[in-house]
Amino acid sequence: MLVAYYRHHGVHSLMLVVCHTDIGELNPPCMQCAFFSCFSWKFMSLLIPLAADARLRMLWQHFNLNNIYVQVSTEQTLRDLRHVVALDELREAPPPQSFNANNSSHWQTSFQLPMLPYKLGILLLEFSSSCAQNLLRWSAATEHNYFTTNRFWLLLTEDLGDIDLLHDAEIFIPPDSELRVLHYSQEESNFSASLIDLYKVAAWKPPKQTLVGQHLRSARHISHALRHFGSAITYRQNLEGIVFNTAIVIAFPDLFTNIEDLSLRHIDTISKVNHRLMVELANRLNMSYNTYQTVNYGWRQANGSFDGLMGRFQRYELDFAQLAIFMRLDRIALCDFVAETYRVRAGIMFRQPPLSAVANIFAMPFENDVWASILFLLIITTVVLVLELLFSPHTHDMAYMDTLNFVWGAMCQQGFYVEVRNRSARIIVFTTFVAALFLFTSFSANIVALLQSPSDSIKSLADLGQSPLEIGVQDTQYNKIYFTESTDPVTKNLYHKKIASKGDHVYMRPILGMEKMRTGLFAYQVELQAGYQIVSDTFSEPEKCGLMELEPFQLPMLAIPTRKNFPYKELIRRQLRWQREVSLVNREDRKWIPQKPKCEGGMGGFVSIGLTECRYALGIFGCGAAASFGVFLWEFILKHFRGVFRMRH
Repeated sequence: MLVAYYRHHGVHSLMLVVCHTDIGELNPPCMQCAFFSCFSWKFMSLLIPLAADARLRMLWQHFNLNNIYVQVSTEQTLRDLRHVVALDELREAPPPQSFNANNSSHWQTSFQLPMLPYKLGILLLEFSSSCAQNLLRWSAATEHNYFTTNRFWLLLTEDLGDIDLLHDAEIFIPPDSELRVLHYSQEESNFSASLIDLYKVAAWKPPKQTLVGQHLRSARHISHALRHFGSAITYRQNLEGIVFNTAIVIAFPDLFTNIEDLSLRHIDTISKVNHRLMVELANRLNMSYNTYQTVNYGWRQANGSFDGLMGRFQRYELDFAQLAIFMRLDRIALCDFVAETYRVRAGIMFRQPPLSAVANIFAMPFENDVWASILFLLIITTVVLVLELLFSPHTHDMAYMDTLNFVWGAMCQQGFYVEVRNRSARIIVFTTFVAALFLFTSFSANIVALLQSPSDSIKSLADLGQSPLEIGVQDTQYNKIYFTESTDPVTKNLYHKKIASKGDHVYMRPILGMEKMRTGLFAYQVELQAGYQIVSDTFSEPEKCGLMELEPFQLPMLAIPTRKNFPYKELIRRQLRWQREVSLVNREDRKWIPQKPKCEGGMGGFVSIGLTECRYALGIFGCGAAASFGVFLWEFILKHFRGVFRMRH
């Protein structure tokens, strides 16, 4: 039956604890090790004859024949502390000590269970002895908490009254535990057993008992009873109103109004979106919260301690948090994450700069072959007009260089100061002006469209680093930390070039940062959910188009943290998983986290022309003025030089 019990739970490693006096008749030298591990059949055959209890020998045989790895502890080995090595799993945040040794009823033992990823069975024979009671108190202590879901405790007794010994407040069997009592009666020809599931809502409350099966006489009976009973934790969802110490983070207390205020969804979104889940959790488990408020999620300080929320976990002031936080390696040493809830995305939001700001829009209306054709048209028109002047029988009031002025003026939609009299010259003038009209119309239409078009010049963080856009960052602690912790060379270059070099004034509130992004060449690193809300509230429809976002780093998932060795961890985890399965998490996601605004108005709209758009026209004008002034100086010097030369001659 015992083998069937542990095989039902998938246990392949067993710790056998023997505290009754029969084991004392074993050969003492054989019992000086802390554990007997991996007993082979030959070694067992040599050892077992030394035992006075034939039942113990049969028990060992059955476990080994069914390939269950066995470790054995006795009262003598439990008291032997010479080979005990302290576990360092909680060295960064050691829990408070609740087991006080007095060397009589409470004494330290060598019984240690590291955090194991596999299932472990613990079989305790005759748990009414003082040795067994001490072991149970030791295992229930806050610094140990050996009653967990992957450790299957089975206590054997022939006296049903021994269960009253578990009323001891120091023996806390939490709802997360897997502890059962097997009460058996051994008569001459009739063996019968009852299996009782047992746990406590709280340490000061009496144990709750549930009968798993009775009149069990074989392995088939106990397997059937366990299958019919199902999961023990499903019977433990009423915590009878006990109060847990929790905390919530309000990062912007000056802007915070109410935890249910939908008008300010972008303020402390993480706390608000997780609040309803935690309220539902309290309702389902019939528990209450004693809530503390803090303004910081908690980050490692120079002295190794943590501030904010994580500092409270480090000092064991909280049982769990009423919100989810980032799962980070430095936090895993201080708390356990039971279930992930949402993902927060933080990215650099910006509007693509206007095309006129990054390119010469006056060269973009035509393809290169069109520009080549226009140049060819200018040359052909000039050559034909020169031939007209050379061979025409009529006289014209224009010089040969005037043909260049005519062709250039026609392309710029300007008139001509010379009147041509013959028909052939007029045909040349007419066709030139008509061709120039179509070209000018197409050019102007394209210029108008290009002035209203955003560019696609920024497609990556490297492009953003080379762009004329300035960068601001949302004033949150994790932005400063994740930028400095990033190992991506592009992100590091962007941070040192456009953020770190600008000082602390680049860190600003979302309202200010998004407004600067709306009105100028500015990019803003922000929680995308908060950015989307501000865009929906303050941006016009054309301004929503062309919004881009780049993620310089990937934020980890948000998960609910609990303190180390929290005895209700599995119960909370299952409830939060259930909330995800029935779409409560999805409902709160749609309710509190804004989605990206859609571009419904197109890119049209009035666009003011500034110096940026006119810089190439002003450049041409400046070059022409400079060239004209240079020629003027040359002519002036040449004229007066000739006069001086004549006077001297």
